[in-house]
Amino acid sequence: MPYPGVNDDFPSPIRLAESQIGGTRVLAVAMVRAFPPRRHHVNASLRLPSPPRLLSAGATFWFVTATLGQLAFVVFIAAFFGGALATGDLAGLNAKPHVTGYVPGDIVGNTQFLGHAVLAGLVTFAGLWQLVPALRRRWPAVHRWNGRLFLGVALVVTLTGFWLVWVRGSRLGTGSDLSISLNGLLILCFAVLAWRSALRRDVATHRRHALRAWLLVNGVWFLRIGIMLAGLVLTPLGIKIDYQGATFILVSVGSWVVPLAVLELYFRAERSPHAWVKTAMGTALGLLAFATLAGSLAAAAFMWWPVL
Repeated sequence: MPYPGVNDDFPSPIRLAESQIGGTRVLAVAMVRAFPPRRHHVNASLRLPSPPRLLSAGATFWFVTATLGQLAFVVFIAAFFGGALATGDLAGLNAKPHVTGYVPGDIVGNTQFLGHAVLAGLVTFAGLWQLVPALRRRWPAVHRWNGRLFLGVALVVTLTGFWLVWVRGSRLGTGSDLSISLNGLLILCFAVLAWRSALRRDVATHRRHALRAWLLVNGVWFLRIGIMLAGLVLTPLGIKIDYQGATFILVSVGSWVVPLAVLELYFRAERSPHAWVKTAMGTALGLLAFATLAGSLAAAAFMWWPVL
């Protein structure tokens, strides 16, 4: 029997529900479509990116600024050392102060010195290409061979660096020498681990070890922008950086410890289920990108450009 006021022609937005409770019929009329809840529309352009996207954006921004700084370093190496080799004016290499630069008659030492410097530019350039996602996706064979080039040259550069410091005597001080040597030992360690994990097709492990090796190989570049950043802060305070002093040793150690620490935090943020961890890490990488750009510009202006 139809209920009073309710028949088959009742408007469709109203759904009728009946329930039997203790033999008593209860009519429940639910207005589910007649009055939909009001929704506040937010302009999509004003929405903040999701935490994973913010983390990815921070890493990308830092890599772009690091690429600009490293390319400036590569251009300096190519122009300064390549120009001297092309003209035969090897004595002109001493226009840039080295602990031990070009020494007339020292064939072995000069070869190690020049090889170390020129290959440093090559390994920096090759390492940048390894981190470009399009290269890995579209040309995996190029990625593999460039990776072999990067790891192989990194080993040569590291070994010649050991020779220059401990055999030739290109030394700044015990503290910085130990820092450079420990950096070199870690390069050898992670280069071998990256190579072995690649042979096992363990992509995730290979990625982590390869990124560690890449940061450590770039310790010489981090050292230079670290010196510039420290100078920008300390020079106005009247504090000079002495190569034998504690400040330089601290910057030397920080040139490879800090990048490794940031990378490990980034790995943890990638795996973290907490949105705030990804957001904080992405924001930190954005701030580090500005510091990297400032240090690179200062190094180009005060260290590299004046001697070209």
